[in-house]
Amino acid sequence: MNAECRRGRGRTVLNKPGGGFMPQRSWLSWLLVAGVVAGSGCRDEELDSTYGKRRGVRGEASVNGTAVLATMFELAGHKVQTRRHLSPRTHEFDVIVWFPDDFQPPAEEAEQFLEDWLYRRGGKTLIYVGRDYDATADYWEKILPTAPPEQRVEILRRLAQARAERSRGRARVSEAKDGRWFRLQPGQPRRYFGRRQDRPPQLQGSWAADGEFQAAEFDVVVETRLEALKNPPNDDYGGTFRSETLLSADGVPLVQRIQNAYWTGGQIIIVTNGSLLLNLPLVEHEHRKLAGKLIAACGPPQKRVLFLESGPEGVPVHEQEPGSNHPTSLEAFTVWPLSAIVLHFVALGTLILASRWTVFGRPRELPRPPVSDFGHHVNALGELLAKTQNPAYAQMRLAEYRRKTAGGAPTLSGQR
Repeated sequence: MNAECRRGRGRTVLNKPGGGFMPQRSWLSWLLVAGVVAGSGCRDEELDSTYGKRRGVRGEASVNGTAVLATMFELAGHKVQTRRHLSPRTHEFDVIVWFPDDFQPPAEEAEQFLEDWLYRRGGKTLIYVGRDYDATADYWEKILPTAPPEQRVEILRRLAQARAERSRGRARVSEAKDGRWFRLQPGQPRRYFGRRQDRPPQLQGSWAADGEFQAAEFDVVVETRLEALKNPPNDDYGGTFRSETLLSADGVPLVQRIQNAYWTGGQIIIVTNGSLLLNLPLVEHEHRKLAGKLIAACGPPQKRVLFLESGPEGVPVHEQEPGSNHPTSLEAFTVWPLSAIVLHFVALGTLILASRWTVFGRPRELPRPPVSDFGHHVNALGELLAKTQNPAYAQMRLAEYRRKTAGGAPTLSGQR
């Protein structure tokens, strides 16, 4: 069963004027993510369905990944990086693309940080993509009609599993919730626009005014709605949010824009869900044209683009750059557990120094040992003989001494 296709090191090139990006060489496998190879299959591999990741062993080739969109930004002349937190260095970026793996609206702390990011320098763009979509079920639905008979049962099992997982995720939000940027309205009837619709949808909004999109060629599914707030709050600087629908289908907003006079040309672009921009949906040419419009809305090339990744727990917000306040040099010894270990070594060293401490004061002359004590000479001679490590020699010298002092008395050797 083909559940994942191998990625290459190719590239994607811009299409002719008209908007979109066309795949080339091995990037074709990126855009198809398995759509073309599904019939033959990568027999023993599981489908990578990691959500909202741009890079990594799990995520880069995922049907729910963002690698294709990131590559389109790069090919448009922008510089792309990936992070998993908000910190002071985030203010260096001009564009943030955020696919949160969270069905809840963003936390207020993250919203206020990003509003401050927009306020500090003009011309910035935040692209927020709602979580209400998972490409896994669509993948199995697309390969089912052309799958070999022996694989259909397994595909149906995985399709049911993907749908159940999607339902569990949506169940985490059972009632409408208001954030600072939009109202999250769950539990709405599922709507399909484009290929799975009986008729082409009616596209509206400033992005549809030029007639560039072919409505029948979209393949969009919407269940949870991200609606504009009727009474949007003011930001921390007193500015008012103004919402504009850039693209809608049969009255259902797909892409919205929020602006504020204090952001000096900055904007928040709200995309209803990832059925337009994730790896698998970008197989559709109309979706790539929409992605091209989205990239063009961020401004001219050479923008610094941050792909922000976060899980169900939300995105961490740091007042200081992570790692910048780590202790250095001798400060490292003040951090547990090194601090406790060093304390014991200091105490032991103090005791050793105290035992070896120099005694200060007037020196006192110790009494000299008496030189008349013959026993000291005997001991000294014994020590010298012991150093020779020759018992026979020592016995000979002792016998020689006794012979001389005894006036010819027999030696020890003679007595044996």
